[in-house]
Amino acid sequence: MGTVLSDKWTLERLIGVGGMAAVYAGKHRNGAKAAVKVLHPDLARHKEVRERFLREGYASNRVDHPGAVKVLDDDVVAAGDDAGTAYIVMELLEGESLQDRLERGPPVGEREFLSIAEEVLEVLEAAHANSVVHRDLKPENLFLAKGEGGQSRVKVLDFGLARLLDGQTITSYGLALGTPSFMSPEQAAGRIDEIDGRTDLFALAATGFRLRTGRRLHEGANPVELVTKMANFAAPRVRTLSPEASEPFARVIDRALEFKRDDRYANARAMRDDVRRAIAELDGHARTELAMEPPLSLKPPSVPPVPKPPSIPPPRATVPSAGSVRPPPPPAPPPEPTMELSESDLERSVAVEPSLPVLTPPPRRKRRSVLPWVTLLFFVGLGGKLWLDARRPSTQTTAPTAIESVAPSVTLAPRASVSAVATATATPTPTATPTPIATATPTASPPQPSRPTTATSALAPRVQSPPARLGPGNVHNVGPSKRRKSR
Repeated sequence: MGTVLSDKWTLERLIGVGGMAAVYAGKHRNGAKAAVKVLHPDLARHKEVRERFLREGYASNRVDHPGAVKVLDDDVVAAGDDAGTAYIVMELLEGESLQDRLERGPPVGEREFLSIAEEVLEVLEAAHANSVVHRDLKPENLFLAKGEGGQSRVKVLDFGLARLLDGQTITSYGLALGTPSFMSPEQAAGRIDEIDGRTDLFALAATGFRLRTGRRLHEGANPVELVTKMANFAAPRVRTLSPEASEPFARVIDRALEFKRDDRYANARAMRDDVRRAIAELDGHARTELAMEPPLSLKPPSVPPVPKPPSIPPPRATVPSAGSVRPPPPPAPPPEPTMELSESDLERSVAVEPSLPVLTPPPRRKRRSVLPWVTLLFFVGLGGKLWLDARRPSTQTTAPTAIESVAPSVTLAPRASVSAVATATATPTPTATPTPIATATPTASPPQPSRPTTATSALAPRVQSPPARLGPGNVHNVGPSKRRKSR
């Protein structure tokens, strides 16, 4: 306090501090009073952040609606101890923010919030018509300003993160800007090409959800986990966490919190019409309850009417009650700062809450190499080939035995191996009764596999041997004609 910026504005008292700036009540050298918003020094060093901060005035004045706060001046201190300090000057408002109202109490009921939402939607309708998307709606940026006659009017603050849909934007793809608990899925995922007016409708409904249930849409241990859940998980229904919520209120909030943009209200006007319808329904329920009370004339005249206590009566089970007569919602969580997260910060795996349906896949995984699968298929094919080769009949050529040269039509006994025959030929058995293994018979025998090959035919003259070398144990009943032919 007491600092003079650019020899013009003297900072008299601190009004509030946010994530990006501090707001002071300032006085111009000509005596005019205004609110001076000063960017934090550590952020003012970054050119992009400073430009975004100074752009708030242009976006706010572009809305051209009484519900948008007016920005009167902006500048950067050029010299002195405060050189480089960026600030903007706004109209000074008397009142409190919605966040201060929640902390002060009493709790905001459904009917009161819908009335606030109706005024906010009028501002959003004008902003969207001028291609301005706020992108940071939350209780701290909704100001309940005192107007003439003691009536309050809602003012929308802080257009510093506003996106101008005509291409004048500083943000880059994959950068999540805003307050995590109020980010729409497309905003949390950093898909700036999908951000439009429905993003603001989501944030406004997230504020109503928070007032009614006393909790955020999702819970996370840190901002990165919270933003990742906002980008990948659908918001729970109001009545799953607050069963006593009225049907008109839940209808409005749930519709604006749909995960897909096309399932939400098409624009601010459509949502404002439904909000007015919900207010009428709640007022109708309240009038029905009042009509059910007995008239004062039926009471005994000697008993004066007793005024009702100011406390909120309990809801009736048979007739739905208005928001003002329902159980008060729990206190809202503390305020959250505005922040920005890069795409690399958001590529972290998050445990899925079992009560929340997953509507989009979790952050993409790294593509695995196909080399291990190719190597596995190669070895499987090689093993299969070796197995088939082992099962295939041997094509190795062997010289015909003496038995085959003497009697080509002999029927071999239950197929002894060639090695066994060769052994018997080399060492005749001395037994008296030879064991026949081949019998020459004129009868036809089953055809045997054809053994001779080209190599066998070439060696046939060389392997013939006299029958004397066969031995008594190897041939049985070889006829004379066979012997003569053998010789």
